[in-house]
Amino acid sequence: MGRSTLTRKRGVVKNRQGDRLGKALQPHLAFSREMAKLSHKTNTLFLEYYIRFKILSTLSEQMDIDRTLAVVKKLIRKNFPADQYSLLLIADSGGELILRSHFGLPRREAENGRYALDENVFGEALKRGQYIYVPDVKTAAARYDYHAGNHVLKGAFLSLPLTAKNGRAAGVINLFRRRPNSFSAKEIDLLRKIAGQLGEVLATIAVYHQTRELSITDELTKVFNRRYFNQRFEREMQRAQRYRRPLSLIMLDIDHFKIFNDTHGHLWGDAVLKQAAQTLEENLRRADILARFGGEEFVILLPEIDKAHGRQVAEKLRRAIENATFPKAETQPLGRLTVSLGLAAFPEDAEGAADLIHFADQGLYLAKSRGRNRVGVYQDAEEKIL
Repeated sequence: MGRSTLTRKRGVVKNRQGDRLGKALQPHLAFSREMAKLSHKTNTLFLEYYIRFKILSTLSEQMDIDRTLAVVKKLIRKNFPADQYSLLLIADSGGELILRSHFGLPRREAENGRYALDENVFGEALKRGQYIYVPDVKTAAARYDYHAGNHVLKGAFLSLPLTAKNGRAAGVINLFRRRPNSFSAKEIDLLRKIAGQLGEVLATIAVYHQTRELSITDELTKVFNRRYFNQRFEREMQRAQRYRRPLSLIMLDIDHFKIFNDTHGHLWGDAVLKQAAQTLEENLRRADILARFGGEEFVILLPEIDKAHGRQVAEKLRRAIENATFPKAETQPLGRLTVSLGLAAFPEDAEGAADLIHFADQGLYLAKSRGRNRVGVYQDAEEKIL
């Protein structure tokens, strides 16, 4: 038998052995493919639940929108790589979207940060209540050529509305990749679910803050109410005592307010209270706490302000009210609307919260007894007047 014939026979045997091995391995290969599919599906489900859990967990922390948006940005950046990302929320006015979180945007676009709802694809996604996917913005219809400020590059763009189950829309998430057709159907589906989850969380946070604001805000004047002041005062007093930091307290009363109410009625009286609260707020720092203490009386807490500077603040507030134009103020006994103020400070006058309020109230009583429209200052064992 020649060598070539022997080689062919050996080749035939090897092929038959390979076929038999292939057939024997077929079930195992099929099983491996199924396991790979199952593994991929499991990984996708795990990623979905993990991201949704991380977003939900922000509710149990501080109910802080910025904290939630920071978590979402980090999750998107890690799990859905994109060249540009932006999250925009609907403004309180409802007429525009405001940029709240982003990466990869051109500086000019990031600094602009405000977009009319009816001028871009963002608004279109919100109106539809459905995501909009543009495989390649360069070849898309004109109304879809907007992708975070770049109108000329090619690439894939995805806009997802943040809509809660009750239909309330909070804003949109936008993702852009420079490579066309780069968002898979599975990615889009997962991002759609995440956007829905985020919409629910943002709606919950909004309701929480609205409810909290109602609980701590005076309904008429929109400044803090007495209950909230008491809580803040306790905390600020403890902080001042612990770190030996100054803290001043002003009690303020609108002069002859009962006469004004009796003469013009409660509607005009309410208008004066609202304007007075607004005037006071405009002349205070953001760190200061202004609250309606009751009736026509307000209280102002000045953290990190010592007595000398507290006196300057009190006088500034007195002048601001005196110089403001209030309706029907000319009928008041002093010919205009005025206020009397009492000042006390930690640690100069008192070591505790109750004494500080008492001494500020004593200063207010002194100011009113000396003719009103002035600042009364409690000092040591004596009561003096500015």
